[in-house]
Amino acid sequence: MKAIIPVAGHGTRLEPHSNYTQKCLLPVAGKPILAHILDRITDVGVNEVVLIVGHHGDHVREFCKSYNKNMLFTFVEQKEQLGLGHAVGLGLEDVGDPALIILGDSIFEMNYLKFVSSQKNSIGVFEVPDPERFGIVELDGTQITQFVEKPENPNSNLAIGGIYWILSQQKLQNALSYLYENKIQTKNEFQLTDALQHMLLLGEEFTTSMIDNCLDCGIPGTLLSTNKELLKENFIHPKSTVENSVLSNVTIMENCTIIDAELENVIMLPGAIVSNCKFKDKIIGYNETHKHIEYAI
Repeated sequence: MKAIIPVAGHGTRLEPHSNYTQKCLLPVAGKPILAHILDRITDVGVNEVVLIVGHHGDHVREFCKSYNKNMLFTFVEQKEQLGLGHAVGLGLEDVGDPALIILGDSIFEMNYLKFVSSQKNSIGVFEVPDPERFGIVELDGTQITQFVEKPENPNSNLAIGGIYWILSQQKLQNALSYLYENKIQTKNEFQLTDALQHMLLLGEEFTTSMIDNCLDCGIPGTLLSTNKELLKENFIHPKSTVENSVLSNVTIMENCTIIDAELENVIMLPGAIVSNCKFKDKIIGYNETHKHIEYAI
């Protein structure tokens, strides 16, 4: 089974840290976001992963070499940022085989085996109190009748989470080709939801699968809340030094130094140094000159 994971974006909301590494490789609960995603799909029959790379794609390639599972990785470069639909399209093949599509900046807690066993196209969704901020699906019973991007007057509170089960790569590829040929864009980009809507209009059936927990990692605040939720205990890399410090809900990566500090819900990136300080809800990493010094956002 094939999975497509787009990880080409720069991650501007996670700057300055995303300037120096791909955002999907930022750590949460002791390991990269991408590792959490891969861990969740290895046991449901996924044996091929196509990663759509761009910004710091070399870092993604190096990480996958070290990911110690029986997984075939393929890398496709997205040379222009033309939207999620365009990115996903780069990983599709002109075949009738299914594909699991997962965005690279969220960790989804759900029944993956049930999801990839669906006999219909399925979209992972979760309930939100403010659906006007999201792409949503409208339903008739259990069937999706429309995909709507950030509706002004939403008829549903089911937000599209960022995980998709598509029964035919070829049909999605054809829908994306329709968007390209007719220059159908939303916010100057080729959107995956527009392609799915076109498939729907052609008679393809879509259903929903509930996401139990959508752990977003796309901005500092949600990265930190995800870190706190996934941590069972502090993660402190054995190659880091901690002296005379109080730590709670922390991820401390390799070669960090912590002296006389109090840290709560903190992620320290490799090589970061803190001393004589108190931090809460912070990512501590690099400054603009890429020196390993105190820096927090």
